[in-house]
Amino acid sequence: MTTQQVSTRREPLRAWRQFHSSDIDEARSLVAQKFCDHRLEPAGQARSFGTRHNHVCGQSLSLNYLSYGSTVQIDPGELQDFYLVQIPIDGQAQVNNGAETEVSDCRMATVLNPTRATRMTWHADCRMLLLQIDRKALHETAERAAGLALAEAVIFNIAVPVSAGPLHRWACQFAACVHATDAQAGFGTWSPLQQRLIEEQLILGFLTHQQSNIRHLLSPRAAAGSSQQVRRARDFLHAHAEDPLTVLEIAAEAGCSIRTLQTGFRQAYGLTPVAYLRDLRLDLAHYLLLSRPPETPVSSIAYDCGFSHLGRFSQLYRDRFGELPSTTCAARGKPEKPAGSPLARHSSSV
Repeated sequence: MTTQQVSTRREPLRAWRQFHSSDIDEARSLVAQKFCDHRLEPAGQARSFGTRHNHVCGQSLSLNYLSYGSTVQIDPGELQDFYLVQIPIDGQAQVNNGAETEVSDCRMATVLNPTRATRMTWHADCRMLLLQIDRKALHETAERAAGLALAEAVIFNIAVPVSAGPLHRWACQFAACVHATDAQAGFGTWSPLQQRLIEEQLILGFLTHQQSNIRHLLSPRAAAGSSQQVRRARDFLHAHAEDPLTVLEIAAEAGCSIRTLQTGFRQAYGLTPVAYLRDLRLDLAHYLLLSRPPETPVSSIAYDCGFSHLGRFSQLYRDRFGELPSTTCAARGKPEKPAGSPLARHSSSV
């Protein structure tokens, strides 16, 4: 089921109507109760203003339907505690989140990052399905998926292309949840375990397919059939990536000889343990370069990720990501080009 198909049905989530109001101040106050405080103003004359908000809450997610019936300007600033995926089923909206701007319609949804200021204009014909995601829950899922502690917030590109590809399939899954909920067989009726599993699936699917500052960290790093010793060594590297480590220390942690460790890593990843650690550090540096304030020195990030030689770091970084670290900094805030995981593009040098 697509979001366009949802629009041909009766109003989504109608059984969970929160309110229907033609008073703009009342609408702002009531919407704020489920989301956050914000400025809401009509753009021009709002003779047909009439807000409809339907909302059903899960554990870490909520499903929402929202329309205003008139062109409005919305300024919530930073959302702080949640991400918001906005999928129009009719009409258009112009969305600004941080330095990015996107015109959103049924082909191009948007996601609002909680650490970046948001401003929007919803046109009179705009009707939205909204997926509200608890920030803490998303961050914990991201850390489990990456196998790494993430010191900075996950930042998504705001444009969510739902008309084709993996995000189209994800949007269909989301629309199916809305349909099941409308049929009294979804949110509000699932067992706690089933609810948790469905929510984790939605969060993980969005993390996996939507461009972000961590997407390159999320490809599987564990090879099928890798030995317990290799898995112990891998977990040790992920927990201590920034620390100065020797092959002897890694082998000792894994409980095997250096030769056994090197053979196991080559079989599992096509890399030596040292090369795996190098690429892991480069991935962390890429994440931090996309996440930290623009004034953060590249040298500071290099040292934080375990690199002691800045020139060598810059060369390795360019070999892996096709650009210098300074270029990544300069491009911060611009949409990142879709790319496969860098772990599939290993360099043969150590």
